[in-house]
Amino acid sequence: MTTRCESERAAPDAPPRLPCVLVVDDEAMVRTLLEVALRRAGLEVLSAEGGSSAVRLFEEHRGRIGCVLLDVRMPGLDGPQTLRALRRLDPDVVFCFMTGYPGEHTVAELLALGPARLFDKPFPIDEVVRAVRELTDAA
Repeated sequence: MTTRCESERAAPDAPPRLPCVLVVDDEAMVRTLLEVALRRAGLEVLSAEGGSSAVRLFEEHRGRIGCVLLDVRMPGLDGPQTLRALRRLDPDVVFCFMTGYPGEHTVAELLALGPARLFDKPFPIDEVVRAVRELTDAA
């Protein structure tokens, strides 16, 4: 499932767009929880259930997405593979990894990829929202 940023349909004289976040997680419950919390914090949210759809959304909304919340373990493209594809579109993509268990990746390997943050699941939702808000405000 994907969700478009509401401001994409705004009229030309509408107020400035809100910062936009891309949430990528194969677990619908995690995506929904993050979508609701981030919207309540005043952010626009796009969501993708996997790496391939995340790359398509990122390309469609190039320049709009201020931060990507990226699950590490997903079927198909995992988090690091998705990140490589996103970096081909934008080498400076701002992202945070989320993981309950990194699988074949070590925490050191994940940190070496340069995430702004690495959130361990289950995470305090207010901590994630606060960090993403700071990252999008800085963008």
